[in-house]
This record gives sequence, C-alpha cells and structure tokens, in this order.
Amino acid sequence: MSRVLRIPAPIPRRQQKGMSLLVVLLLLVVMSILGIAVLRSSAMQERMSANMVDRNQAVQAAEVGLLEAQRTVIQGTFNIMWDGSKTLGALRGDAGMTCAGDGYCDRTLPGDTEKAVVPTQPTSWSYVNGAGSPRYGYVIEYLGKAKGETAEVQGVCNTSSAPRYMCERPMFRVTSWGRGQGLAQVVLQSNIISQPL
Repeated sequence: MSRVLRIPAPIPRRQQKGMSLLVVLLLLVVMSILGIAVLRSSAMQERMSANMVDRNQAVQAAEVGLLEAQRTVIQGTFNIMWDGSKTLGALRGDAGMTCAGDGYCDRTLPGDTEKAVVPTQPTSWSYVNGAGSPRYGYVIEYLGKAKGETAEVQGVCNTSSAPRYMCERPMFRVTSWGRGQGLAQVVLQSNIISQPL
C-alpha cells in the first residue's frame, strides 16, 4: 500500500493581501519604542551631568569660603589675637560684631552661652565671580587656645621660661556653605590654628 503525498494548494493571492502591512506596522512599533527609550536615556544623562556640574560648583564655592575665612578674617582681622594683645571679645566689641548677626562666635564664654545662637546658615552670601555665579558664606567660631610652639621656643613650652603667647595659638572652627547655580548646597568644616603673619 503506497501513500500519496499531498501538497497543499497555494493560498490564493486575494487572501494574502495586508500581511506585509501588518509586519511593517509591527516593526514600526518596535522601532518607535526603542527610539523613545534612547531619547529618555539621553535626557536623563543630561540631567545627571547638569546636577554633577552644579554640585561641583557648590563644593568649589564652599572651598573658596574656607580659604576666604582663613585669609581675610583669621589671618587678617583676628591675627593680632596670636600675640595676646587682643581677645576675640575685644575685637568683636570694637567692630560691633555679634555671633548671630555676623557669624563670629565665641565658644569659650563661660557656660558656652553662644552655643544656641551659632547660625545654621551664613549670615551673608558672597559671589565667587560676580552676580549670577556660585555663592559662598561662612561662620567662624573661636574655640580657645591650642598648644603650639614657635621655632624660637621649641622644647621649652612646658617650662615657665617661655612666654605664654608663644606656646598657645588661637583655634577656630570655620563652617563654610557653598551654593551652585542650581539647587546644590555643600557644607565644609575645618579647624584652623592661627599662625603669626
């Protein structure tokens, strides 16, 4: 008994109409989805890089604030504290500076009475490169005197033969805030022991 293979008859052309259109539409939908995904990814990367630039600007502005506080205020206005000729209280009184109003705080007062009034934001902001650029501001807290020897009295600070001012240095804590051109804000803090100019 032999079997006869039957070959299916070809589908008439009128029943095939529209099949290629369906395949093309399906491919078009897939390509559109891929294109939208690529666009969204590139937009997200652009936002991420803008945020990174803004944060870097804020960090650099805060570093400028630290340097400015050290150079202008500590080595400038407060440098005469180093030899004991003036105290922070006397300097603040002469210039009419206060902790809450100007951000120059004395943490050595009995009972640390200024602890509660140390600003949590700078009392004023300065632009790094003129209006519209990143900004910085700082608060300086006087922490008392730290030990430190000059070259002239090395090894004798624990004896009574060295002048006290040569063995003690004013110590400050500087808190600097930096703001980028966007929303980024960075806070840096540093302890600085004053040295004679």
